Amino acid sequence: MRPLVFALIWLAACAPDDTKTPDTVEDVCGPRPCVQMPLIGSGGVGYGVGNAFPGATAPHGFVKLGPHTMGDFGAPEFLHEAGYWYGDNTVRGFAHTHLHGTGSGDYGLIMVMPSTDFDPSNPDPISVRSTFDKASEVAEPGIYAVTLDRGGIQAELTATTRAGAHRYTFAQGSTDGWLLLDLSEAIGSRVPSVEVTLDPATHRLHGVLHHEEGMGGTYDLFFEARTKDAWTEALVWNDGGAATPGTSLTGVPGGIALHLPTSGAPIELQVGLSMISEEGALANLDAEMPGWDFDGTRAATAATWDALLDRVKVEGGTAETRLMLRAAMYHSFLMPSFLGDVDGRWRGHDALVHDAEDFTFVTDLSLWDTYRTLHPLYAVIAPDRARDSVMSLHAMAKESGRFPKWPLARGDSGSMVGSGADIVLADAYARGVTDFDAEGAWQIVRAAALDEVRPPGGRGGRDGGEEDYMRLGYVSAAHGGSVSLTTEFATDDAALAVFGRMLGHDADADTLLARSKGYRALFDPLTGFLWPKDGAGNWSNDHDDATYFGDEFVEGNAWQSTWMAAHDIDGLVGLYASRDAFVDQLDAFFANAKVDWELNPPSASIGGVAPRPYYWAGNEPDIHAAYLFAQAGRADLTQRWLNWAMLNLYGPGADGIPGNDDGGAMSSWWVFGAIGFYPLPGSDQFIVGAPLFPKATIAVPGGTFTIEGRGVSKDAIYVQSVTLNGAALTQATFAMSELVPGGSLVFEMGEEPGAWGVTK
Repeated sequence: MRPLVFALIWLAACAPDDTKTPDTVEDVCGPRPCVQMPLIGSGGVGYGVGNAFPGATAPHGFVKLGPHTMGDFGAPEFLHEAGYWYGDNTVRGFAHTHLHGTGSGDYGLIMVMPSTDFDPSNPDPISVRSTFDKASEVAEPGIYAVTLDRGGIQAELTATTRAGAHRYTFAQGSTDGWLLLDLSEAIGSRVPSVEVTLDPATHRLHGVLHHEEGMGGTYDLFFEARTKDAWTEALVWNDGGAATPGTSLTGVPGGIALHLPTSGAPIELQVGLSMISEEGALANLDAEMPGWDFDGTRAATAATWDALLDRVKVEGGTAETRLMLRAAMYHSFLMPSFLGDVDGRWRGHDALVHDAEDFTFVTDLSLWDTYRTLHPLYAVIAPDRARDSVMSLHAMAKESGRFPKWPLARGDSGSMVGSGADIVLADAYARGVTDFDAEGAWQIVRAAALDEVRPPGGRGGRDGGEEDYMRLGYVSAAHGGSVSLTTEFATDDAALAVFGRMLGHDADADTLLARSKGYRALFDPLTGFLWPKDGAGNWSNDHDDATYFGDEFVEGNAWQSTWMAAHDIDGLVGLYASRDAFVDQLDAFFANAKVDWELNPPSASIGGVAPRPYYWAGNEPDIHAAYLFAQAGRADLTQRWLNWAMLNLYGPGADGIPGNDDGGAMSSWWVFGAIGFYPLPGSDQFIVGAPLFPKATIAVPGGTFTIEGRGVSKDAIYVQSVTLNGAALTQATFAMSELVPGGSLVFEMGEEPGAWGVTK
């Protein structure tokens, strides 16, 4: 997530009310508005925009084939980082690459649009855009479909990991139609040039798009495309030029128009992608779509999704919460993306092609967000994906000499603060994903964190303020975002201390653990918040408004940033006059958030779409805050505020994610909340919450782990007692080792706060 321009927030807040929520579907969600699963989080306004990707893709698919839309206010990027906004009423085309849930954009390449009335004298793709009826949309795992008002064309999309399939059914009586390929389309970036060759004899076209200026930097995207039937005419044009017959397109990008007969049969197109070569794109397409079987491809991709999503199964609850859980699981596996070809090769940060190894190379890792929830979730239910993540990050580090901050495509966007890769490595290793070169990875992250002389490859996520931090224990106010840098570096250090100790580097672990407590120097006991200090230890601002979003904080304020140190709960609590004082301050944080939410619900006013001043469920620094109560001996308040957040700040509608999903970070937060425990990132520990369902079964590395919520209901949200693997659990934490072999976690629930997890 990144801050948005106030004027754009105002613009979004002024959108017509009828675009904000879908029709009620009583038989699915009951009285609350809901949408189809992939559309949850695809709407919202201002800082409540989810930017969920709604289109067709396979789990971790590099091809994410979906619609680019626009509405009454055009297509402002902050609403369309995934190409689509639920409130829109017009389709501009269907593009092949997207991010999911991010606050900045990239990809959005190779956009296709069918047409019955394309005018070669006006080849601007905008000339064939079409309105559509929301009721005609179909969004399910593996399929996106919509009927275009213009020409009555039914558009259907499906995808595999590296290829996309289009099927366009024209209105009855139509004898011919056009397919337009817009090769200049991009999100948050630009395509300065293309080289494309058309082969009418085999009805194929292939080429490369040169991309630059996005989060992913400069890269080439190769593609191979083919139509099921031969085209009768092909026109090409460069930007601003006329459409003329041709068999190639080079230079400044423009588009290609293919004229094909329909004769009552759909027009079908398949597109394969590669970051390596045109030959790679062809091989990917041939391997994943060897024939013309749209329905078979759709069914196979849907089956892959079902098998993955069934790793968490629940019983009971409501249809609404079951839908929300399924959607949260789905969104948790859209990113990172598989970047390599079917032969396992990938093009790295060094621009070289690397041979296949014993893992699948992934990119699009929104680490500042995902280290908190997504990667620990993988360690529990998809350890193969956790291993792919750490192996891919290590491969990037070996290429560049440093671990990346936020890798995208084949570069590092450098977005956000801190070294999330440190925590992902430590978390995976601590939770049992040890089948990688941990010692080699340790040496790189250790040098970045501890060497006084800057390593040749740089410090990765620690670049910026690290010298202050190493000397003072905190980052001084001379650096923007100083408080947030301090808390992120402290969290990084705590995770590396765990990692180093497990590898036998006790002295380094001791140093890192001690340094992870340096954030305490920024605490003001008079106000109860962290504030910036200069290099001499003096407060550097008036620190009298903890709701102010100042330059000292990154995507947060003092209220939200003070709770970051979950790794040092005793030290954090000890900063206050007493444990009760800590709990009171944290409780006020949530109570104020509830008042703010009720006064300014989403979409109701500018207050409803501005940054939330207290608990902000749509942003990362405080999403774990409800679990701090349990860590501090007040598990009853974790249960209360967690339930409130899950069922009020999230929902089954297009505005059902309270901010950018950030590559699945928010969705995986909800998954953990639903099953009853939450990870302390960078460790082997889980914090006990409360289950939302009477029964959940999750696939773990050693078998099956069952969570029971006996007596749980809308009112019975409080834990009375807990047993773990048949033995009474007396504290609100447990270790990964108690989960890995399989077993059970059984909660007895009641309507009143219980004594379990409450320390007198």
